[in-house]
Amino acid sequence: MTKQNNININVSWDKQVIAAENKCERSLLIDLTGEVDLKTKHKERHPVNLAIVIDCSGSMEGAPIEAAKSAAKQITEKLTQKDRLSIVTFDSKVETHFSNIRMDESGTSYAKGVISEIYTRGMTNLSGGWFEGARCATKAIDKGDFNDGFVVILSDGMANRGITDPKELLMHASELSSRGIQTTSIGIGDHYSPLQLDALAEGGQGRFHDTETAEDIIDAVLGELGEIGNTIAKNVKLHIQYPGSVELKCLSKLKGEKSNSYYNINVGNLQLNQTRSIAILTEIFAQSLGQLVSFEMHATWDDISTGERCESIVKTSSIKTVSKNEADKTEINKKVIKKVADLWEVSLAYEAMMFNEEGRFDSASNLFESNKMSYNLIIDSLEDSDERMDRFKSIHRKVNSPWMGRSKRASINMSKKMMMSESSLLKRDTGE
Repeated sequence: MTKQNNININVSWDKQVIAAENKCERSLLIDLTGEVDLKTKHKERHPVNLAIVIDCSGSMEGAPIEAAKSAAKQITEKLTQKDRLSIVTFDSKVETHFSNIRMDESGTSYAKGVISEIYTRGMTNLSGGWFEGARCATKAIDKGDFNDGFVVILSDGMANRGITDPKELLMHASELSSRGIQTTSIGIGDHYSPLQLDALAEGGQGRFHDTETAEDIIDAVLGELGEIGNTIAKNVKLHIQYPGSVELKCLSKLKGEKSNSYYNINVGNLQLNQTRSIAILTEIFAQSLGQLVSFEMHATWDDISTGERCESIVKTSSIKTVSKNEADKTEINKKVIKKVADLWEVSLAYEAMMFNEEGRFDSASNLFESNKMSYNLIIDSLEDSDERMDRFKSIHRKVNSPWMGRSKRASINMSKKMMMSESSLLKRDTGE
């Protein structure tokens, strides 16, 4: 169905013309914005079915575990009697401290007491803890009390028990996401595995956060509660219908598939007034003078209240074929080029850093080598093209050899957030 409280689609080209009888490349920027009417905006948030999963392995001893406990206690104070909360901890073993308790006055008092007694021990069975948190949230769905559930997992280490393969974690998180369970991951400190935690977040259609201090952990956990309340569309997909004389390449690192004349791109979830930007490189084969190359875009998503599949109004955009002289004289839209270049750069950086984390240094290097010429052509018209190219070469050198510690984890997280048009939930200034 077409829903009036829909997702607005804005389409921008670097140039809306191409030269006749020439193969051309055009940069396309598509912005999706989650919008609701005023009546919906001022309604109470939907009840939350939340499971917090805390790493209690030995490395969490001290400030990390105390910050996690403090964040969990503050969450209990912000939940209402309509909400349900589960607390799970894991080390070598998994422990469910309580499951699906009603967060009324009695439940809040009980939860705080239990959280205070959490202590560190053992190794790191990340998958076991996450599965148990998901089971708790699923139980409330199966009872018919909720349509969905949310798991927030906090860890400072690399899983060395249970399932450790990121691809397998992503597969299981995707399966649970299809049942309504969203997963958000919060990495703590210098030694957590971004491969494992981001796999859970990506498959679970949640977010991945990097934290360093106790304040960061608290900000991220409390911020996630706000994000859950502001979600207005789930499982968003962008559908682009394009002619056979066109090839499309998504420069943003979003999963998509081409079917007949459609390019279907998975966008994830949208928050109230959030804009998700998608960069597309469009290769258009030679066209006759005066011909229009037309595209149609629309979005589909699951309604947050009913789970009903909704569809936006179709947006149409065309490229006009003109003489080479006219095409050369047409002014380029540098705002579009800058945004497309930004999204492409952070997407390449993110993917290359993940290759680096796997020890696949050749793959990380080849990613930059294979895109260097095309990237250079896109940024050529920008005043800061030299600076952008220097940055491109710098990250290329960085991912070509082992890279450990805080700087890489912060860089991975920052590039992921920029790529997904997500703001940081941390109150402190994390720099650029």
